[in-house]
Amino acid sequence: MLAHWREAHHVNRSTDLRRICLTLPTNRACATTISDIGAEAAYAAEQFGVEVRLLILDSSDESTFTEHAKAVGELPVRPDVIAHHLDEAAQRDFLRRVIDRSGAADPEPLLDLMLPDAVSYGACTNRAFLIAAALGCASIHRRDSDSGYQLLDGEPVFPIHHELLSLGRSGTDAAVGVTENALDPAHGAKPVSMVGSSFIGELSVDVGEIRELDPAVYHEVVSLWAPPEWSREEVDGLVEESFVGGGTDPFTHDVSVLDVPDIWRIDMCNIGFDRELYERVPLPPATATIGSDYFLLHVVRHAPLPAVVHNRHIVNYYTPERRTGAGFLAYQLRFVKFLLSMLYFHPVYFALEAAGPALLDAEHRVHAATIAGFARQTAGADRAENVRRLDVVDRCYRRLGGKYAEFADHLAPLRDRLLDEAQADIESFALLIDAWGPLVAAARSVGLEQPDDRIRIRPLVERDWDQLVALEARAYAESGLSEGDVALRSRAAVSPATCFALEHERRFGGYLLALPYPAGRCPDLSLAETSAFASRNLHAHDFVITEELRGRGLTPHFVRQIEATARALGFERLSMVAVQRSHVLWARLGYTADHEVALPESYGTEAVYMSKAL
Repeated sequence: MLAHWREAHHVNRSTDLRRICLTLPTNRACATTISDIGAEAAYAAEQFGVEVRLLILDSSDESTFTEHAKAVGELPVRPDVIAHHLDEAAQRDFLRRVIDRSGAADPEPLLDLMLPDAVSYGACTNRAFLIAAALGCASIHRRDSDSGYQLLDGEPVFPIHHELLSLGRSGTDAAVGVTENALDPAHGAKPVSMVGSSFIGELSVDVGEIRELDPAVYHEVVSLWAPPEWSREEVDGLVEESFVGGGTDPFTHDVSVLDVPDIWRIDMCNIGFDRELYERVPLPPATATIGSDYFLLHVVRHAPLPAVVHNRHIVNYYTPERRTGAGFLAYQLRFVKFLLSMLYFHPVYFALEAAGPALLDAEHRVHAATIAGFARQTAGADRAENVRRLDVVDRCYRRLGGKYAEFADHLAPLRDRLLDEAQADIESFALLIDAWGPLVAAARSVGLEQPDDRIRIRPLVERDWDQLVALEARAYAESGLSEGDVALRSRAAVSPATCFALEHERRFGGYLLALPYPAGRCPDLSLAETSAFASRNLHAHDFVITEELRGRGLTPHFVRQIEATARALGFERLSMVAVQRSHVLWARLGYTADHEVALPESYGTEAVYMSKAL
């Protein structure tokens, strides 16, 4: 009864099972969001037949991480949805292995760019890009921890629906999956590299209070991110369109447009990228800078590459910490750094637009070196415009008074440092682009799984049983598949050599029960074993990993253990019972379903007997 398959495992790359990465970076409490994104992952697997790697990059504190681990452990079990819940220590270890394998001459600066000690929207997404490459994913799909899904007739409206319809397909082929095809046929052979939408709800940047307090101040401050070359009309249009997303109208029906995209209606909380894009160009790794993760939208727009823009908008909301005290100061500083970053990014955007088709090679792949060159060229820009921006912010915030005037006081002594950081950020971006190709290749080579000397798989012993029985009940009681203490003990009693416990840091972390059983038969969950069978078929009855250890890549240890044990003991086949509609995935892993095998009623109506030759 192999149902609790929630960890990383290897899928034969020669199969046609498409693997995708659905990722949630977070540094705040978001257990409800984890549950919601788990439902989106299940939807993707169910509706599109993909294997979903649910990647949660968690920079929260220890207690919050524990709450998140519990939420991951409570996700409904599907063998085609595998969660990876990584704290910063695990992320850092992965990055060190990748950077070392890449052959970088100076690894520490790269590690700092990939995992800085400050908030970086670009860096956290870059980590997701590398892990997606390590996992062999064809695409990546990002959501944010301060957003949720719209409902239609009580059911969530998942953006991944449109993302999987189109990503990676040629523009010509993707046309059948949209409601409107506005793509010039000249771009029909190019791959759809991006599918995105926006949000409804509050402004994406938390400056709505400024607009309420003083619309004129709001206009002057928001206009600071416009290129200085723009006309008054263009600046007014930018202010009107900034940060509003998809408006406020709720979802009623699908609208999806295939074209070179209008990137004003795409946000990074609601986006999917094809691997051919993010494996070639990373995002700017600027720290404490709003908007640093939007760069690839401009690449797609100007290359130009096909994209789909749809209306399955995410619901945006604010977390309270950004509006008071230290949280307010930190958030407003990120906004100011965003304004300063425009001194360097607008010239890059203009260069992308001027280059146009020259950004792509004959196979429609982006020339990363060209973009790195644009970034380097702009690094020497005259800082006078940024000095003016800081002057305007100071004057406007003091006019608002209250906490905004206090922020102006906080900002004043930081001016020189912020001017230096804005330039350093664009220089770091160029450096990262140069290193990106070797980093992606190294990530593919090392994979996500790693040896862990804290892990041990050993035979079951008596002290394991209380924890084993409790874990099994938590895993299966709700679905009616729990066996109970007596039946579980009986499985191990007839074949102790094929039953194991997982230890992590000397603590019980899971179990695996396997026993010889005649081909075409399996244990009845409602009955205990009374005798052992002499059979060359080893039945992999069940394994479960504890909730706090799920998402750490431990399942492959069990898989290797049972296969090695079976071969060493002379077994010729492995069998199992696939539950919860997992037989499709197991078939792709080499197992053959035998629907003629009559299973005990205790398995329910959807279980399937399967086996595999060793």
